[in-house]
Amino acid sequence: MTAQLANKIALVTGGASGIGRATAVLFAQSGAKVVVADIDAAGGAETVQTIIAQGDEAFFIQADVSQSDAVQQMINETVARYGRLDCAFNNAGIEGDIRRTADVTEEDFDRIMAVNLKGVWLCLKYEIRQML
Repeated sequence: MTAQLANKIALVTGGASGIGRATAVLFAQSGAKVVVADIDAAGGAETVQTIIAQGDEAFFIQADVSQSDAVQQMINETVARYGRLDCAFNNAGIEGDIRRTADVTEEDFDRIMAVNLKGVWLCLKYEIRQML
């Protein structure tokens, strides 16, 4: 694969599994130094080990993207380590328990919206400041 992202710093939220993990691995194969972020520390560490095992560079930050302080810290750690942030894949998301809409609690709904909507907005808010 060509090094389309050579020497770029890429952040992937939700990088502990699934699409996030696959994207983090692909970014690394494309030449990026990858910051893997997730609330799941064990899964995040596994993603980083997969990337390192293929000879690429990555590190993990545990973060709850629904929390402004956690997102700011995630960005600050990335910039402290690499000096910049070039691109991001804001992939963190949850679906909650599968049930009828009438049976979903307000707390469940609020948590889903906090991660899936507010989390993306918070990430963009602080990432863009580093990219401009």
